[in-house]
Amino acid sequence: MQDPAAPDGFLSGDVTAEALVQANRIILDRVLGWRDLASIAEGAGLELSPAAWARIEAARRVVDALVDRGIRGYGINTGVGALCDVIIDRSAQQSLSRNILFSHACGVGEPLGEAETRAIMAAQIANFAHGHSGVRPQTVEVLLALLNANILPVIPSRGSVGYLTHAAQIGLVLIGHGTARHGTELLTGREALARIGLEPLVLEAKEGLSLVNGTPCATGLACLALSRMDRAMDWADAAATLAYENLGAQAGAFAPAPLALRTSPGLQTVGARLDAWLA
Repeated sequence: MQDPAAPDGFLSGDVTAEALVQANRIILDRVLGWRDLASIAEGAGLELSPAAWARIEAARRVVDALVDRGIRGYGINTGVGALCDVIIDRSAQQSLSRNILFSHACGVGEPLGEAETRAIMAAQIANFAHGHSGVRPQTVEVLLALLNANILPVIPSRGSVGYLTHAAQIGLVLIGHGTARHGTELLTGREALARIGLEPLVLEAKEGLSLVNGTPCATGLACLALSRMDRAMDWADAAATLAYENLGAQAGAFAPAPLALRTSPGLQTVGARLDAWLA
């Protein structure tokens, strides 16, 4: 019988989280699957392919062109929400991006755990890598550097609309504000960036909106939940197999012929697994 995946928090030997990041790195050159994202949440590193960086750069050029030509764009040179008809002068567009983060960073409750935070950050980076957000490459670089160094923003677990507050807390660290955690140590945003040799970002037009937009929170947490459910199902199958073995029960119910009479794909999958393990 093959061993199912180990439960969350189990590391064989003395391998540290940092060592796992170095030994296991995922290159994003396509759409990330939930298993990829869950692996990053649990310690794997992340890199972007040249094609992904090119998409990010191309999207930023579109935003810069709109700014240079004075073409109206929501959240670029206008306010947001009820202020969408208010035109923002070019001199105030950096302040708009900054203010969007501060106004939305109002979460409460216990902070999310390390895996949950990494999942959200990874989903955020994957979202930017599609090339439709308009953030600058250097903004993604800082976010990626924090993730791979395992220096993680402290994100209160409860928010308003569900994802705006979480993403805003991440954005604050990028500009040197907010709080981050490195192991058991709490750092200011500026200290967190200094630890990896970086200065706080000055966000440009649209970047504040892009950092809080999208659904990386729901995506990241859903992928992590799927991974944990998948692991729990492995353990459930293993426990059932051991129970059958211990009780000396007949395994004929899991033979191919009886299973073929069942229409449930899940039942067939589990049955075939138990049949193989009990053989």
